[in-house]
Amino acid sequence: MKIGITGARGFLGTAVIAEAKSRHWKVIAYSRSKNAVIDGADEVRSFADTESLDVSGLDAIIHLAGEPIVGLWTKDKLRRVRDSRVDLTTDLVEALARTPEEERPKVLVSASGIGFYGNRADEVLDEKAEVGFGFISELCRAWEAAAYEAKRHGVRVVVPRIGLVLGDQGLLQKIRPVFKLGIGGRLGPGSQWMSWIHIDDIAGIFMECIQQCGLHGVVNAAAPNPVRNSEFTTTYARVLRRLAVIPVPQLFLKHLPGGMGCLFLDSQRVEPAVMNTLSYRWRFPDLERALRDIEGKKPPEGRSGCDEVSDS
Repeated sequence: MKIGITGARGFLGTAVIAEAKSRHWKVIAYSRSKNAVIDGADEVRSFADTESLDVSGLDAIIHLAGEPIVGLWTKDKLRRVRDSRVDLTTDLVEALARTPEEERPKVLVSASGIGFYGNRADEVLDEKAEVGFGFISELCRAWEAAAYEAKRHGVRVVVPRIGLVLGDQGLLQKIRPVFKLGIGGRLGPGSQWMSWIHIDDIAGIFMECIQQCGLHGVVNAAAPNPVRNSEFTTTYARVLRRLAVIPVPQLFLKHLPGGMGCLFLDSQRVEPAVMNTLSYRWRFPDLERALRDIEGKKPPEGRSGCDEVSDS
């Protein structure tokens, strides 16, 4: 198997490369930097000029590139976030269209996010759930629509809607220092659902999307056991053996610039119905197991965890 990966240098791209190489697949990484060296990649192709983008000779391409969504939500930031997803996906599909059929990848796996669903309280959201409201929902809808254009050219399209990815980097990298100082806490009311996934599982799901030839369309890429924010907080604090007693006020989060408070307050209780139907073998279906794997910690002998931690 020979696959291409955009966004190969990122947190998720690095994990996908490692998973592909563990299966002895050949990896072609795409980079905007000239003479880039990307660990694990067998070849690096330029992504700087989309008009000359070369996607020939691949069995599949995984599209992960995009401006990080975390950051101050200024008008310019939101424009970059949208353009780097929607416009870049359109450019990639145009490159697929230019490629002779015999050299064209057979499948495009194009990332999206569970932000598609918006703020849905306690509603259980499988792949058939409708789009929500707000910037993130509209972004995901446009992003996915751009990817689906590849179907016009005989390319199978799979769109994993990715949950909160847990690994050494990403969210945990940002909140770990706060929790280690013992000043972590729930966000706002703490009742909002968090649909998370271990980095190893999301990499595995991308491989499934390529290998399962009958798989088309949306796949919820989130673990089967979502938790409320309050449970996430207490569990992470317990893993780190710290207290978590300082909540972040909901009013403060609601007044973050550009409406970015939705990243912390929106509730998405996602069900990975497609992966469950395919009997995907989850490596980390349980939050505490996932966090302990990432943090390299085990419960004290003879106990299920450390001292009780309050999130009030």
